[in-house]
Amino acid sequence: MQRRSFLKLLGLGGAAAATGAVIANRDKFESLPHDGQYRVSQSKRAIGTQVDITAIGASKAQTEDAVMAAFEDVAAMERMFTRFDNQSPVSEANALSHLDHVPQEMASLLQTCDFYYRDTQGAFDITVKPVLDLIQKAARENRNPTNSEIEDILPFIGADKLDFHENKLALRENMGITLDGATPGFIADRMANILEQRGIAHYLINAGGEIRVAGHPQHTDTWRVAIQDPQKKGNYPGVLALQSGAVSTSGNYEIFFGNDKVFHHIVDAHTGRSPNMASVTVVAPTALQADILSTAFFVMSREQALAYCQSHPQIACLLIDNEGHRTTSPNFAMV
Repeated sequence: MQRRSFLKLLGLGGAAAATGAVIANRDKFESLPHDGQYRVSQSKRAIGTQVDITAIGASKAQTEDAVMAAFEDVAAMERMFTRFDNQSPVSEANALSHLDHVPQEMASLLQTCDFYYRDTQGAFDITVKPVLDLIQKAARENRNPTNSEIEDILPFIGADKLDFHENKLALRENMGITLDGATPGFIADRMANILEQRGIAHYLINAGGEIRVAGHPQHTDTWRVAIQDPQKKGNYPGVLALQSGAVSTSGNYEIFFGNDKVFHHIVDAHTGRSPNMASVTVVAPTALQADILSTAFFVMSREQALAYCQSHPQIACLLIDNEGHRTTSPNFAMV
């Protein structure tokens, strides 16, 4: 998916605290007994990034089976939502401008994206693909898109132009969708559900930086999550202590185009340009909410993002502008 190609948040808990990494980069189990429980860690390449699970269960077999089932679901969802595989439903919709049989999981995600498109007044919009395509094309030509090129594309942007009903999706001509801004969070929540259904009450999931947690590590009472430094100098803005919920950070350092870094992977659907922010961190009950809103708040003004958190007390945020100035909602708690 080429959206978030490295960890933006570092899980700090138990044995990982010394290194600041959740799990070593390997495609195998690490199973460690402790006080009658088993801590099982696994890391795999998926959805264009690294996906990590640390799970704690009553038995080695139970915990390993739960982790394996969660990763099997990741593979299935990746095939469904990627726009870089011509066989995926998303690619089919973009190529044909319609999809006559939207899979159940995709239908659920589209409905959620539509809700947040309206709830954020268009700050989160899955129809920005034509702008992203233009930005990438211009970057290959060692230039930025011109104002006229962007203006020509804007009429094809806007999720309100999509027609989705009775599990059928229709796009207007020249439109395109990308679910990259929601898929990692959606997948992290599904992985969490699978672990819980199999009796795992303590876990940390990192789906390319979308972090979902429950319970606690074996040695401490909370999972510790360090917020990525936008300057990439190791000066973490803060650490969160969580026993449940999710965290997501969107940053202009993730994927950018051109030497001047004016355009990056987050685009304001209203203007066709990348917002002038460095980083946004959102804490929310679910990874999907955190994922979507970290993008939406990046596009919103500071005042709009803070007002959203005030009217949605379960949502908290940290905003960092390009000058390094930090703003937090009153309910954003760091340790």
